[in-house]
This record gives sequence, structure tokens and C-alpha cells, in this order.
Amino acid sequence: MAWKCSDCDTEEDGEGKVVVDAVCHHCGKPLCRSHQQAVLDDAFAVTGTGGLIPLDRIALHCESCRRAHHPRATLMDGRTR
Repeated sequence: MAWKCSDCDTEEDGEGKVVVDAVCHHCGKPLCRSHQQAVLDDAFAVTGTGGLIPLDRIALHCESCRRAHHPRATLMDGRTR
């Protein structure tokens, strides 16, 4: 069974043109790469003796959860996957 993006209802095509490889951090909906909205989230940072340690703190969201939970966040365009 192929995964289907919850935002656009497109199924994975098996050829790499449509890839559903993440779920929303808040609601758990599966998302294709076109509909993943990445936000830096300090909840994933580690606190050390010198303060926050820089780690990959990116959380993926659907559009509705990003707007509801991180309305002022800057999207992380161009991130590597």
C-alpha cells in the first residue's frame, strides 16, 4: 500500500516523483515533500553547561498545525533531507 499525503491526497508513485516521508509533528498526518513545513523548534535543543547545544532542531508540520502552533516562525526553506 502506498502512502498518501494528507494535504494534497497524492499517493507515492514509487518512482521518486512523489515521496511521502514525514508526518506532522503535532497531528501525525503523513506529508509529501511538497507539503512539509519545517520550523526550528527549541523543544528539541539540548541544554549544556554553555547553554543550548546546536543540534538539528527542525520539526516538520502540516500547514494548519504550523499556523496554529508556530504562527510567527520562519520556515526553513532549502533544508537538506
